[in-house]
Amino acid sequence: MASDARSLPIDDPRTHLRAIGGALVVVLLVVLVASIAVSLGYPLLDAAGIGRESALGLALQSAFQFVGFGVAGVGYLVVTDQTDLVPTRYPTRRDLKWLVGGFAGLLALYVGATAVLGALGIQGADSAIVDQGSGQPVYFLYLIPVTILLVGPTEELIFRGIVQGQFRRAYGTPIAVAAASAVFAAVHLSSYSGDGLLATLGTVLVLGGVLGVVYEKSENLVVPAVVHGLFNTVQFAAVYATTTGLVG
Repeated sequence: MASDARSLPIDDPRTHLRAIGGALVVVLLVVLVASIAVSLGYPLLDAAGIGRESALGLALQSAFQFVGFGVAGVGYLVVTDQTDLVPTRYPTRRDLKWLVGGFAGLLALYVGATAVLGALGIQGADSAIVDQGSGQPVYFLYLIPVTILLVGPTEELIFRGIVQGQFRRAYGTPIAVAAASAVFAAVHLSSYSGDGLLATLGTVLVLGGVLGVVYEKSENLVVPAVVHGLFNTVQFAAVYATTTGLVG
């Protein structure tokens, strides 16, 4: 990307400090601000008479969390004067091709990985989101607008736009995609549990890599953000359908 010219040589220690340190700082900042946002949202739920453990309450807490993601990400870019790090524009025809291709690629990889793991007798890890909605499946429907409007855009801002962008400036595109995908998978560690944890995180790693490639090829954060949101939407719709018995 045009704004990613390296200002320091690769053998300069400051290159690694800026890339790795910057990624660490933004991830920690996101966790902190997201936690604060959820805490600030609790009084709003209480005032509206919405139970914190209800389907709507849980979905709104997720919304608060990802508002925090967005505030942290944009704030980091502004304070560090790196707003040029993340290119965005209204999608072009070329962008739409990457959007459709990326979405299809994510679905194909996910289905393929699930099939391979199943054939090997490896069960996926337990999902915290699925556990939360097991007794109130409407929760999964509430999460659809949250994931399209907030989760996809803010996670892509953080992990592809900022983390991958900083690694790209230091090490080039291939390493940046791999490193950002690893960070993306690591952050999702708290979302899963059980014997299939490593297999599930490996799948998340690969899916993150696809989003990273889509971002690099399109040079437009809007593209992976939409792909991410649509992919999550399909997952939530599928879980809702199986949980409610709409499909076997």
